[in-house]
Amino acid sequence: MLPMEAETMGMLTIGFWTMMFAMFTVVFIMLLRDRRLEMIWILAHLIVFAMAVRSCLHAIGNRVHPIMASENNSWWLGIGGVLWAISMFLLLGGIVSLATGKIHAELALEANEKEGRPR
Repeated sequence: MLPMEAETMGMLTIGFWTMMFAMFTVVFIMLLRDRRLEMIWILAHLIVFAMAVRSCLHAIGNRVHPIMASENNSWWLGIGGVLWAISMFLLLGGIVSLATGKIHAELALEANEKEGRPR
């Protein structure tokens, strides 16, 4: 276990999950309200990112026999790193999807205006 004050892991865990719950709630409400499937990318990012942080928190708060501590911590930090990378690709996919969706909507609006169709 990484040396730290006794209440640090509890504060980290509670703080992280509180923020993740708030973020998940906002994104889920936006998904339901706007019916934009692009938000699923962001939702997937939050889920995988939460798994990555949980893995890293497990590594720093784990109490393993000292002989296997470095291998165990390396394993959990490695898993956390891979999950973090996946979550970043999902976030990037969401950003690109939202941006291109906006561009397509603007182009469709311009085409309708040129043809004289109402909004």
